[in-house]
Amino acid sequence: MFARPDPYVIISIISGALYLMLLTGMLILMRKRIANLVSVLRSRKRFARVRSISEKTFGLSAHLDEMLCTVMKRPVSATVFLSFMIGLFFLVFTVSAKNLPFGTAVIIGAAFALIPYLYMRVRLERLRRRGSYEGETLVAALLTQYWVANGNIFEAMELVISGGGDIRVTSRLLSALLLKIRSTGDAARIGTATDAFSYGVGTNWSRILAYNIKTAVISGGDIALALEDLLVQLREARTLSEERKRINGESVRIVVFLIPLLYMGSIFVSIGMLGITPAGFLRNQFFTAEGFGLFSIAVFLFLVNIFLIELVTNRKLDF
Repeated sequence: MFARPDPYVIISIISGALYLMLLTGMLILMRKRIANLVSVLRSRKRFARVRSISEKTFGLSAHLDEMLCTVMKRPVSATVFLSFMIGLFFLVFTVSAKNLPFGTAVIIGAAFALIPYLYMRVRLERLRRRGSYEGETLVAALLTQYWVANGNIFEAMELVISGGGDIRVTSRLLSALLLKIRSTGDAARIGTATDAFSYGVGTNWSRILAYNIKTAVISGGDIALALEDLLVQLREARTLSEERKRINGESVRIVVFLIPLLYMGSIFVSIGMLGITPAGFLRNQFFTAEGFGLFSIAVFLFLVNIFLIELVTNRKLDF
């Protein structure tokens, strides 16, 4: 038999839902002003600074736009993503403030608000890692089609995309790049498009390839020798990468599977052996200061741990 719900718990849930509805309504009413503000900030930043490619730094909005455009199949704007993070912060903060001090509730709310960004960042790094291993195949195919097309980089890129093969990530990025550079003759926009391609892979070889493509598009120069040299370097990098894979252990699997299993085991022990009811376990875990605080810290550190191990262990193919 389940214990009757605690009225305090029900009030906390209803209060959180009302706060979330209020915040959502405010964001909907102010969405145009927020979009205009972001547009003004972008314009000021664009005209206030002029940098070379190596010195270019992106603002928060531009960084999120590029990351979401690379990761999501249907691009989501930075404004929508930031609004979701803010809404998540207020929701978690409202629930936490019922049981925890104000400062602690703010920290927990901020930690949970960062989780969507960490998730997107992990997806971005996974896509980059997969795309980095397609470099040798991509460059070899592009070099071959470049010879076939008699130095026409547009035709060569189109042939590579239509040829398919095992280059799913880079083929999608190359397709987006081809659409952008074909629709403009402006050197700055071509540079921005090639930068987006190199950002999607995030490696030295992708930056070199993007620079060569930009050179071929703008000046019509012959890039066959540059592609050949890049292909040789990628083959050497693949040999080193295979050696590194043999050295790496199974640390990712241990973290991903062992920690959730340990938590499930603690639930089984609490309910099956200590005699705590499921309702009592949920109340102690999520509606007490100690239980909710420890759970929040454990979840956040678990996600950060996965993120860090993903970065350290699964390195991209690069030189």
